[in-house]
Amino acid sequence: MGAKIEGKPIKTIICDDFEAMSQCSADLICESLKAKPDSLLCLPAGSSATRTFQILKERADSGEVDFSEAYFVSLDEWLDLKDESENCTAFMLQNFYNPLNIDKNKIRLFDIHAENLEEECKSVDKYIFDHGGIDLMLLGLGMNGHLGLNEPGESFDSYAKVVTLDTVTQQVGQKYFSKSTDLTRGITLGVRHIFDSKKVILQVGGMAKADIVKKVYESKPSFEIPGTVMQLLDNGVVVLDRDAASSLENVSCE
Repeated sequence: MGAKIEGKPIKTIICDDFEAMSQCSADLICESLKAKPDSLLCLPAGSSATRTFQILKERADSGEVDFSEAYFVSLDEWLDLKDESENCTAFMLQNFYNPLNIDKNKIRLFDIHAENLEEECKSVDKYIFDHGGIDLMLLGLGMNGHLGLNEPGESFDSYAKVVTLDTVTQQVGQKYFSKSTDLTRGITLGVRHIFDSKKVILQVGGMAKADIVKKVYESKPSFEIPGTVMQLLDNGVVVLDRDAASSLENVSCE
């Protein structure tokens, strides 16, 4: 898959700024949840989604959307941290799960302390399969093109897995921690889950991401740039702000 399949134009929405981009992603999430209140959602930790989460909180408070019947599964998590107080789970608890009062019994986290992490991956896969698959997945794009922690060179044909982190991820990932942190391994849903998801939103904002966005659009689908998988999806949409889209040419938008 991927390197052997021709890509096709990516469904794209370009918004005026980061706020409009966040509002657009929130619109798409709310639309899906209203269609299926007991959806299984997969949401990313990270600064790209923070404003989207705040908007969803505002809409839940106003009664516009209801997350009480929804289920959630983790996208990814760092492994081998000495201090886990700033990991992905902590981020999601602080920025989404706790503010929206999500029932902890409806959240499937990776057990990063499991004795057998490969079996834990299979258990997370089973959770997803038992729910009929992921209904909506929101993703961010790494500076190296990664999705979740699917690093450059990783196969598109895998479900949940343990990964060795790319040097770019090790460096860029420091921004999520208050002090220098050794980042060597992670655990993540694989690209097969992206293919299987009923709706995939890739949200990318900021001028710093303009170069990698250009590569995602202009490179052939390749394991070396995981984000190029968006060219292979019938169920995917990329939501950009003007800065992230600034290097693109001749892109048709919704």
